[in-house]
This record gives sequence, C-alpha cells and structure tokens, in this order.
Amino acid sequence: MRNRITAIATTVTLAFGGLAVAQKTPEPSKPGADILQQAAGPDVGEAALGSTIYLRYCAVCHGRSLKGDGPIAVGLINKPVDLTALAAKNKGTFPYDKVVAMIDGRQTTRMHGTPDMPVWGDVFTLTEGTDAPNAEIAIKRLTHYIWSSQTKAKEAAQPK
Repeated sequence: MRNRITAIATTVTLAFGGLAVAQKTPEPSKPGADILQQAAGPDVGEAALGSTIYLRYCAVCHGRSLKGDGPIAVGLINKPVDLTALAAKNKGTFPYDKVVAMIDGRQTTRMHGTPDMPVWGDVFTLTEGTDAPNAEIAIKRLTHYIWSSQTKAKEAAQPK
C-alpha cells in the first residue's frame, strides 16, 4: 500500500513538473507587427473578454478603474501603476509588447520593492479562471482590455 501511494505521489509530481518545464514563454512579436497593431488599435472583442480576466486577477491591486486604487493597494509599499496612463507616459503609443511582457513575467516590476507582481503567465497556465484556451490568449485579451482603457490625451492633460 505504501509503495502504491509513493508511486502515485511520484507520478503526480512528475506530471506537474513536466508541465512547468514544458511551458513556453511567448516570443515578442516582430517589430513590423507591433506597428501594424498600433495603427489598428485594440481589438474590441478581445478587450471585452479581457475585462473579465482583469476583474478576477488584477482589480484587487489596480482597482476597477485601472488607476491603481484597488482594495489592497493601500497595504502595498508602492502604489500600483495607473494602467490608464500607459500610452500617455509613452508619447501617446500604447507599449503593447512591454505590457505583455510585464503580465507574463518576462520582465520584473518593482511594485513592492522586489519583483512581487505575480508571474501571470504561469498562473494562467495552471488555472481555468481566465476562460481562455491558454495563457498566451489570456494575456493577449488582458492587454487589449488595458489598451482599450487608455485615457485620451485631453483627459490626461486636465487637472484633477
């Protein structure tokens, strides 16, 4: 009986370990593709699907408004970034590839003094909570939602 339990535990461990090793980080898009996507703007359908992912995984820190005012933001060392101002801070161009990289974990963030923002690419791979067929599509949908929520230049320039 003990050998059977050990065998089952070993099989489960190897299976999950194999999943972790088999994960492939999405490759950055080609420079020309980014320019074409910028011209087209965010995909409204992907953005709509991304809003659900955002509310489930991101709003707790970044807030429903995407402005960094989520319910646990006050307990963090550094305030979460205002996701509605990413294009404004990047000379009017939404930094699509950088946002994808931040979400999927290819880049670190210093939000909490250390790179403590979850590596969502890994999380999305292990959960079905995104309603997406895979992590890359979940990240794409989330990025299009954030992109679609950018403040317009006039709104960003107005005093608060």
